[in-house]
This record gives sequence, structure tokens and C-alpha cells, in this order.
Amino acid sequence: MNLFTNIIIILFLTSCTAIWDPMPKSWNWGIKPRPAIGIRNFPSTDTDYGVGFKDGCSVAWNAITKGIIGDVNESVYDYGRMKKNSDYNTGWWDGFEQCTYITDWDVV
Repeated sequence: MNLFTNIIIILFLTSCTAIWDPMPKSWNWGIKPRPAIGIRNFPSTDTDYGVGFKDGCSVAWNAITKGIIGDVNESVYDYGRMKKNSDYNTGWWDGFEQCTYITDWDVV
């Protein structure tokens, strides 16, 4: 291979980090597949908003994924907490919407 081809390959491989962002450590999901685009700045679970975002995102994953991902993730819909805590409620709906539309763009 020539030098130009090697440079292109190296640039391509290093550019993968531009569209792939690691999951926040406080989510404790271990190694799970995530979509390769559109994922940036997920909130950590240090706040009620972040906990709600994580719970809403997991419900969205279960609603639109098939196979082992939908079976392994646990869904959390805590109506009592949503009613009492507006930050959790807002985070839940934001996480649900973001994770739904990142994975499935044809949702009606």
C-alpha cells in the first residue's frame, strides 16, 4: 500500500471517536451496544433528572429494540416518583424521546 492509502485508513479509524461517546459510568450498564450516531452528553445519574433520563431511555430501548437487548434491559416507570419530582419526570420524558428517536427515526 502506498502512503496515501495508509493515511486515509488511519484517519478513518481515528475518526470513529467523533461519533462514538462512552456511556456515563453511573449508568452501570456494562458493555451494551449503542447506536453510533447522535449520542452525546448523556446526563449522569447524580441528579434526579439524570436518573429519570436513564429510566426513560431504558424504557425506550425496550419499546423499540428486538432480541436480547430488549430482553436484558430492565424498564423503569415509577409513576409515584414522576408525580412527586418534576426533575425526574422531565428527565424521564427527555430520555424516552431522545433514545426513541436516536434508534428509530420512523416513529409515528
